[in-house]
Amino acid sequence: MIHIRTVSDTTYQETQTQYIEANFLQSAEMARLQLSRGRDIEYLAFYDDDVLVGQTIVQYRNIKAFFKEALILHGPLFTNWESSLMHLCLKALEKYLNKQLCVRVSLSPYLIQAIKDDQLSVLQDNLSGHILKTFETMGYRNEFDPKQETVVNTLFVKSLDELHSPDELLQSLTPSIKRDIKKFQAMQVRVEELSDENIDQFYDILTTTSQRKDFFIQEVDYFKKIKEHFQEQAKFMYAYLDCAAYLDYLTTHIQDFSQVIEELEKGPQSKRTKGKLADARDQLQSYQKRLQQFKEMNITQDKLPLSSYLFICYGSEVVSFAGGNYEQYMNFGGASLIHWTMLQYALEHGYQTFNFYGTSETNLLGTGKGNFNFKRQFNGQLHLLLGTFTKSLNIIGKSLEMLTQLKNRSGTHS
Repeated sequence: MIHIRTVSDTTYQETQTQYIEANFLQSAEMARLQLSRGRDIEYLAFYDDDVLVGQTIVQYRNIKAFFKEALILHGPLFTNWESSLMHLCLKALEKYLNKQLCVRVSLSPYLIQAIKDDQLSVLQDNLSGHILKTFETMGYRNEFDPKQETVVNTLFVKSLDELHSPDELLQSLTPSIKRDIKKFQAMQVRVEELSDENIDQFYDILTTTSQRKDFFIQEVDYFKKIKEHFQEQAKFMYAYLDCAAYLDYLTTHIQDFSQVIEELEKGPQSKRTKGKLADARDQLQSYQKRLQQFKEMNITQDKLPLSSYLFICYGSEVVSFAGGNYEQYMNFGGASLIHWTMLQYALEHGYQTFNFYGTSETNLLGTGKGNFNFKRQFNGQLHLLLGTFTKSLNIIGKSLEMLTQLKNRSGTHS
């Protein structure tokens, strides 16, 4: 028989990474963060007699002022998702939540339903079909939010299992991003980890990006608390242009190509020489143009901020959780070098997966623009999770659900 116990965060943390679907949203670290923000959080463990078979973090939130619902993000975690065990655990959870006066429960399991390649062709489908069926037979309503407003449900993931060296990792990338990495490094773009005191620099870039691309972000204190609770597992990475080194890079190339042109002009003007001259003049003009453009920016600082991202290293994966770029400086490739740096970190430290996390704009495939097009350069796969399952737990919850449906229909027909 399955029964549920409340446990301390310390007890919960001892076993939180033993599950295949372990993830940072179902961690004691994240729960402590939410508690520090005044959220109503509870740690639950599922036992079959005295054997631990699952655990989850539940967040309670008010709905309609007088009622509350239970929210489980990327959980629960079970030792296995065999239908009979899953059914017993969910029934025990519903019974427990009913006693906590919840009228509704919403779960978003960290489970894959389908996998697509970087051209959006389906590689595997219905991977969690039996789980989906069990939820349906138990009366849960399934939704898949394409906007991913409450929780991420579409991930771009790169497996690191079969890669053993930085060179193998580099060779696993697309030719275009390999060229870009080499080019941006030559242009003197640097990557460093921000200190706790400099998280505001990350947040400035994130805010600018959210305004440009119209997505919601948490307040800066939320990200500072992530660092406080995850410590070394949370890495705020920052890319900047070394301005003096970049100017030297441009000047050196201008001098080199000027010298090549001068020497070629002195010699016999064969067809081959003329081809080399044309190429050298094009290169010279390109570097001169870039130098002029950079001077026109009137940049006064030594370090020009480009991009910044927060990575959470948890369980078996490194997750690119949030971040962005200054649009006017995207041609310097800060985001590319940040992710290349963290891919190397993930490989070096034995992580199995690099998770680019929330992925959108798949409709822009082939345009060279957008979130998905950037990530697919790193050669991974698109993972579609099961979505969110919601169930009313009592007559009050069902009544509220009916009222919401009536309201939605009324709004549709108005």
